[in-house]
Amino acid sequence: MSERACRECHHIFHGSSCPHCKSKNISDDFSGLVIIIDPENSAIAKVMNIKEKGRYAIRVR
Repeated sequence: MSERACRECHHIFHGSSCPHCKSKNISDDFSGLVIIIDPENSAIAKVMNIKEKGRYAIRVR
């Protein structure tokens, strides 16, 4: 099974629904990848409004 990205929170995962926000609005078509380790001290996490550590797509189509 290929990786997918959530169109709502941009989290990258395997499966049919997002484990973070439980959305089923997902896509196989995404680009860019950021890995957030410390969301509280990350400028990128603040800009992307990410509250939990993990792998996130920069752009989801």
